[in-house]
Amino acid sequence: ALGAVKLVYITTAAGLVVNGELVHELTVDELAEALQKGTVAGPQVSKARHAIAACIAGVPRIHVIDGRVDDGLLAEVFSNEGIGTLIHTNEYRQIRKAKKRDARSIEQLIHLSVANEELLPRSRAEIERQIGDYFLFEVDRNPVACIALHVYQEQNKGELACLSVHPSHENQGIGRRMVQFVEDRAREAGLDVLLALSTQTFNYFRSKAGFLDGTPEDLPPERRARYEQSGRRSRVLKKPLKHKPSAVEQ
Repeated sequence: ALGAVKLVYITTAAGLVVNGELVHELTVDELAEALQKGTVAGPQVSKARHAIAACIAGVPRIHVIDGRVDDGLLAEVFSNEGIGTLIHTNEYRQIRKAKKRDARSIEQLIHLSVANEELLPRSRAEIERQIGDYFLFEVDRNPVACIALHVYQEQNKGELACLSVHPSHENQGIGRRMVQFVEDRAREAGLDVLLALSTQTFNYFRSKAGFLDGTPEDLPPERRARYEQSGRRSRVLKKPLKHKPSAVEQ
């Protein structure tokens, strides 16, 4: 009735415990499934039920925080990452196509990765020229991660590039979601191979994202020319894309 955007439960626990572990963030659908399976800790079942009811009634974010933490409520209200457990509607976090006005946000997101030589430097003008290739991951409409998909149509290849997650949101699976998102977009575009170049995170791409070792010869001619000019000698990785059969093929 109030049109509230947040409901905060202040408790004597660090947050909701599901499957014996403290959960920092989950969707209302995930919480409903956990309740159905009986994996929500007993003392917190009531809060879980009311959180789901609130989401269904139109409150997009429910927070369960530890009232014993000094300034815990302030930390929850005035920071994106917050404390405790966040239950949210599926629209709370989203990946969207970048717009020209997002170039500054992308520049800020990649700043640290560029300083650590994990990413190539990109000027705002360069980002603006290729803004159609970029995607942003938002939390409550605030960009916290970015990624790009550069398409080389003649070779039927795509390059996953410029993956960066803000330090405040690391280790939350956002990078993995962004990689999967770009892989899905590449597959939808009918591309046969997804490429990635990395100097420091190649182990992640191989072990977590299913990429294989490649060579500079796998790069499209124009991309290989830039690769040679950069002198960075990044590792080239590739992932063949399997396409789902169409309804006609099925």
